[in-house]
Amino acid sequence: MKKMISRLFIASLATQSWFANAQGSGMLEEVVVTAQKREQSAQDTPVAVTVLTGDAMTKLGVESSNDIADYTPGLSISPVFGAGNIPNIAIRGVGLNDFRDYHESPSAVYVDEVYKAALASLDFQLFDVERAEVLKGPQGTLFGRNATGGLIQYITNKPGEELEGFVRLGAGSLGETKAELAVGGPIADGVAGRISAVYHKNDGIHNNVNPAGDDANQTDLSAFRGQLKFDLSDAATLLLSVETASNDNDGGNPYRYAPSFFAADSLAVIDEANRNVVVGTDDRNDINASGGLALESDYTAGTARLNWSFEAFDLVSITNFQDFEKEHVQQDCDSTPDDFCITEFISDTKQFSQELRLQGDLDAIQWDVGVFYFDLQTDGTQTLTGPIAGIFFGTEFGTTQFDTETTSWAVFGQLAYHLTDELTLSGGLRFTNDEKDMTQSFLIGVVPGGVVYDSSTVGPLATQDEDNVSFMAKLSWDAGENLMVYGGVSKAFKSGTFNTGFGPVDPSQYSVEPEELTSFELGFKSTLGGGRHRLNGAVFFYDYQDHQAFVYRDLNQLLFNADAEVFGAELEWTGLPTDSLEISVGIGYLDSTVKDVQDRSGAIRDREMVLAPELSINVLARYSWTIAGGSILAAQLDGSYSSDVFYDNLNQPALKEDAYTQINSRVSWSSADDSWELAVWGKNLADEEFRIYAFDLTADLGYVQEVYHAPRTFGVSVGYYF
Repeated sequence: MKKMISRLFIASLATQSWFANAQGSGMLEEVVVTAQKREQSAQDTPVAVTVLTGDAMTKLGVESSNDIADYTPGLSISPVFGAGNIPNIAIRGVGLNDFRDYHESPSAVYVDEVYKAALASLDFQLFDVERAEVLKGPQGTLFGRNATGGLIQYITNKPGEELEGFVRLGAGSLGETKAELAVGGPIADGVAGRISAVYHKNDGIHNNVNPAGDDANQTDLSAFRGQLKFDLSDAATLLLSVETASNDNDGGNPYRYAPSFFAADSLAVIDEANRNVVVGTDDRNDINASGGLALESDYTAGTARLNWSFEAFDLVSITNFQDFEKEHVQQDCDSTPDDFCITEFISDTKQFSQELRLQGDLDAIQWDVGVFYFDLQTDGTQTLTGPIAGIFFGTEFGTTQFDTETTSWAVFGQLAYHLTDELTLSGGLRFTNDEKDMTQSFLIGVVPGGVVYDSSTVGPLATQDEDNVSFMAKLSWDAGENLMVYGGVSKAFKSGTFNTGFGPVDPSQYSVEPEELTSFELGFKSTLGGGRHRLNGAVFFYDYQDHQAFVYRDLNQLLFNADAEVFGAELEWTGLPTDSLEISVGIGYLDSTVKDVQDRSGAIRDREMVLAPELSINVLARYSWTIAGGSILAAQLDGSYSSDVFYDNLNQPALKEDAYTQINSRVSWSSADDSWELAVWGKNLADEEFRIYAFDLTADLGYVQEVYHAPRTFGVSVGYYF
């Protein structure tokens, strides 16, 4: 590992001539964030936050919400099925490895301060985005929904007072086609608008060698956002927005087949000698799966945001409705051309939220208080068909129908008291009440009428009603305009949930307790070299009580509570060695332990958390120079490294992914007036093969399901800005 780190670091030094500061100002630009619900410089915010601007995401080739993990220390994102489906988002190791549609992630996602609950809606296309902020550690005293691990918030571009916009077109490997546009500006006196749209298609990143099957993990999506901003008065504005998205993946999300067996310790191991026996090739991007697979989903959202400034405070009201439908998701669970095991997942998730927030300043105090109401309803089915269902259920189908409703309300507040000009004490409290009701029907052939789990059959196990108090206390010291040091403790919780699968679970395993995480953190933010360099870092310890860990057993997805601990550190540096050269390096370290986890043999021991690499590194270098006519030529190289990760809580060898590195590049030309840009790009230049998810079916079918990262790809793009 030390050799790998050294090689990567040396490579970053050797390629410094490929980095650039496009502005050529000799100083790094100030980055403004709203991590504390106020516009602040990221360097003045006592929160561990990584920021990617919209311009940076365009230049890095960030297309989906999953991509930002490659450029954020401490963030890992793994698509549980594949492209366009449920992602496991883990911030500093805190994530959810389950794939039931009624769950919520402990690492939350917001778009324009609106919480997104539906798990499958968290893999979405990024378009016309101003910036993305990744806040690490418990969040809840300023945000509507509590978040155990942290949150990602995306801020989109808003209607402005001048006409402006852009059009970008791209094409590349694997049938890549992409078109994105946005235009905004004044419509009438006191009214401004903006429309944004994207269309993205490719032929699939996994080649299906079965002639009857389509290539897998395709992209075929379109999305639209419309916004209207009304100046109601000098003190009040109303922003109305609507967004729609549609995804139609003809190839579905099948896995690659990897035969496996149980070793003497009862943990699954890949049968390397026969690894390619089903697929027939050693290309990890080849699969050999059934035909007729598909993924179809639709998303609709509407938001009304009112900002009203009074003499002593500001009022913010955010009203939102979302509807996310998995209309048809059919998967090949045996990962062979035979229709031995087919699963289908259909769900409809509707959510409504209302947030009211007041904030103001009173002498040496900045204060924020808010209330949040949230209603989430998810109903759907998961069905198992084929001969495997006959083995387990006595008929060639087994269907679980579920209907879950979550009702939550919370009161939260935070204040910052300036003890002196240099020393600030911050504190926050949150009270949350979560109520959940679950009704499930297991329609299996061996039981006439099926098995019903509701309040009439399992009693209080079908309902959860939980109160929780979370808090934050932090001290920050401004040691001068170039250094800020902060430290504190915070606590957040995630409500309990229910277990299910393709058949009824034992009632003793049905209800899952809430989890609580207490974080102790010390960090610093510094600006060096007259504004040419930034160096930020943090160390933290998590006391994680009743962590909701996951195991798949006997056709059921089972969450169970286990205590855990996480120790970690992060370091981020961005610098301008010259006016034309910009370098960024991010390093994350994690030491995670889930305590007393029992495996199939009955052995109880500590394990590592899922998606918690001991070491992760991201490096970016960009160099630009002015050529004839004042136009700009820029060359960019970026890379990321991850040490070993596990994709299951048992830490089975078959579910362990070895360390990997990926490298990307981009060369661009921009006109002197910045109205045109032409670019060529390459991703995964070394064509490294590594898994982004794996799932164990050794006990049921004798193999492990695998999803691999996209192979080496190339492309071109052209953009016009006005």
